[in-house]
Amino acid sequence: MDVKRPNTARKGKGPRARFAFQIAVMATLVILLLLPACQSLAFAASAPAGGPQPPEGLEVFPRQEDLGLRVTLSWNHRPECAGYKVYRADRPNGSYVYVGGVSASTMEAFPFFLDNDIKGGATYYYRVSALDQNWQEGPQSAPVQARPKKYRRATAVTKSIVVSLADQRVYFFESGVIVNILRCSTGAGGITPTGNYHIMDHRGTVSGCNYWMDWKPNYGMHSWPSYLGEYEENLGVTPRSHGCIRLHPLEAYWPYYWAPDGTPLTIIPGSYGRMPLKGALCSNGAPAPSKTWYFAEGYIDAEFTEYLTFFNPGASAVNAHTTYYPEGHPQVVENYFLAPGTRFTVSVNRVSGLPCSYGHGIKVAADGPVVVQQSEYFNMAGRRGGTCYLGATAPSKTWYFAEGYTGALFSTYLLLFNPSKKTTKCHVTYYIRGSQAYFHDFTMPPESRGTTLVNALPGCNGKEISIRVDSTQSVVAARSEYYDWTGNPNGVNGGDTVTGQNKTAKTWYLAEGCTGNYFDEYILMLNPTGQVANVNVEFCTSNGPFNYQCNVAPYSRGTVAVDSIPGLASADTAAIVHSDRDIVVERSMYLARDSRRGGSQTGGVTAPSKDWYFAEGFTGGTFDEYLLVLNPGTEPTTVTFLFHVENGADVGATFGVAPKSRFTLHVDDVPGVEWTGSAVEVHADKPVVTEQAEYFCMPQ
Repeated sequence: MDVKRPNTARKGKGPRARFAFQIAVMATLVILLLLPACQSLAFAASAPAGGPQPPEGLEVFPRQEDLGLRVTLSWNHRPECAGYKVYRADRPNGSYVYVGGVSASTMEAFPFFLDNDIKGGATYYYRVSALDQNWQEGPQSAPVQARPKKYRRATAVTKSIVVSLADQRVYFFESGVIVNILRCSTGAGGITPTGNYHIMDHRGTVSGCNYWMDWKPNYGMHSWPSYLGEYEENLGVTPRSHGCIRLHPLEAYWPYYWAPDGTPLTIIPGSYGRMPLKGALCSNGAPAPSKTWYFAEGYIDAEFTEYLTFFNPGASAVNAHTTYYPEGHPQVVENYFLAPGTRFTVSVNRVSGLPCSYGHGIKVAADGPVVVQQSEYFNMAGRRGGTCYLGATAPSKTWYFAEGYTGALFSTYLLLFNPSKKTTKCHVTYYIRGSQAYFHDFTMPPESRGTTLVNALPGCNGKEISIRVDSTQSVVAARSEYYDWTGNPNGVNGGDTVTGQNKTAKTWYLAEGCTGNYFDEYILMLNPTGQVANVNVEFCTSNGPFNYQCNVAPYSRGTVAVDSIPGLASADTAAIVHSDRDIVVERSMYLARDSRRGGSQTGGVTAPSKDWYFAEGFTGGTFDEYLLVLNPGTEPTTVTFLFHVENGADVGATFGVAPKSRFTLHVDDVPGVEWTGSAVEVHADKPVVTEQAEYFCMPQ
């Protein structure tokens, strides 16, 4: 195969920094910032020529916490830009007025612009322009339309503010939910007092500081002081003020108009939160429940939050005997009661006696059939994201992984869990693209979990790799990958975990797949045989079937960059992979969206089924949940989704799926399944393949 993943940076996609102030433009800037954004005072829609191009990917970003209160926008940050200005009109070609701005550093960390001055049921149009390092403004973007719904809240929104001296961040809450995060600079030498305060007064401009709000006599929250004559580069990094809370000049207006007098303000010395966790999750479903489930991966600490989600689809209660096997520590056992037709979530970080900062394997032995998925949300050395995957129903002596990458800022880990009471000998083969295979032999003690950093193995760093695991005792294998393609915390970074495949096959099915807009898609194939594998990939797109042929050399791994295939540059791309040799197939997708950048890796399935089960599912906050159904047959099928919602309700929905096509259900749009967790069972009158995808951006 001659199609290869880029080594250092993601491929550029279509729509889906610091800087120093220049004294010469300060007077103009101060005048502009004095305009009250909430009153939408007019600022000319035109901008001087010569500034940077407007950002791409401008979109209205729906967050449940914003309903009835604001319009939220997001876009792709341009690395050469220092900040952005947002304009609004009531018609596409109307008179656009300046409504606020946001700095580049904020867009990198918390990529939302919030417009609070809206009315439900009205229609608005927004344009965004960019500022360069000298604060020269470029042209405005094409407009996007927002039509916030009228929304009646049962109770009034309560507002509060938390300032973290350790984080150099200000967190804004509505009814206990974080809605905005801004960078700040507090008192140098720790002179900003901690404790509980409140907003006392809105005083406008005080001593050259705009948007001044008193929260203690002689202490304010306000814009960076204009008298300094240069931009304060330490916002969000190093305390530098005389005790006040300084904000970016593009952003200080927002809390000024958001927080009324009396709003509680708490200043804490320690960390309150960190950068948002964002990205994508994608998981296969189970064609049937099982009494046993195994997970080779598991990790908890201050930066890793782990959940086990159980779903009991039966009519009888089930007890799930769950054993955790931490590396180098005694086993920890818990028993979970699962009521019939319900889902149950375990916060593994709270499991009593389970040690922090040690990997662990998990075995679930239930007295009735259940479905179990594992989710992790993490900050892995700045690679922030989440993963959700289905466990294995039984150990095996052989496991395969088609995906694996150790180049650029990718780190690949092989996780092995030996649940047996015997020592096992392991023989691991790393198939390296363009090089000889590397073999790794070792033993594992009984009832143990082990971790291998593949990057550290001889000859395996900077390579595209597939993996085969052979062991004398049956084990469970998973692979975790953490990545940062750009080295920038706002870039395509994150990670994912998958359970290995315990068999090869000539036919594989992938229900999810997307190119163009915000996505990069890759199909990975491992050929563990001694003959060339001739492969046909039948993509099921909205325009009909699309076939692509390739081959994979013996004992090697191949990569298909789906975006690079002529005719598939922008398409939904469920796929059926046919090979004349037994191979293993996975799919990787990377999401280049500023607000939810990340990626997912998912193994293919070898057989369609009329039934699929998912224990995980969430539609609250900035989570978007999708169910993807591939009908690989030649006849249409009817698919029924039955959601078991956390409040005890059951919600059903039925749709038809055409032959050789992919159907996408946005779960957030299903009445009765909004803003909640749910498990789901999927039933069709003909065999289908179903995957679950989630996209998210959430404060920690």
